[in-house]
Amino acid sequence: MGAVGDLAMKVKINKVTIQTQAVDLWSLRVAAAVNATDTDLTLQPKLVAQAGADVVREISLVGYCPVGSAIMTTAGSLPFNKIIHVVGPRWGEGAERGKLASATYECLHLAETNGLKSIALPAISTGTMGYPLENCATTMLTTIVDYTFEDLKTLRTIVLALEDEHHLEVFDRELSRQIQSLGEEGAAAV
Repeated sequence: MGAVGDLAMKVKINKVTIQTQAVDLWSLRVAAAVNATDTDLTLQPKLVAQAGADVVREISLVGYCPVGSAIMTTAGSLPFNKIIHVVGPRWGEGAERGKLASATYECLHLAETNGLKSIALPAISTGTMGYPLENCATTMLTTIVDYTFEDLKTLRTIVLALEDEHHLEVFDRELSRQIQSLGEEGAAAV
């Protein structure tokens, strides 16, 4: 593995490039970045400081988003067009895998239906929500790989912006496993 911020893996599946990186999500040059939040759409102080008042205003108008769902706002002062705010599950609340798969799908679907070419996602629900990292990697990557089989018109790049080398290693291992499985099945253009 390289230094933090270096590209760890980059694969192309069915015309969509999937990349993993240990990098600050908010520094990437993508069309949309995903903000993992709670049902009240709470914004982290760092995000508020970087994005500005327009994002706070838009979020306050929405006010609530159920677990497994996502909404989209402008990106304010950030270097991309949109922020997709997603509510992932808290580990132990029940049906976590399905909710995380839904949350991941909703982010990709919002990007595609709004004509965005690229999206960056964090490891949703890990950290304060307690979602186990290995399970998160399996669930999110399965959903992402499955999404590449849709009839996509615009979405061409999906970046997994991971917080450190350990997260990167876990996601790279799972992505490698899924790529190997796809190759054995001959189910996709890899």
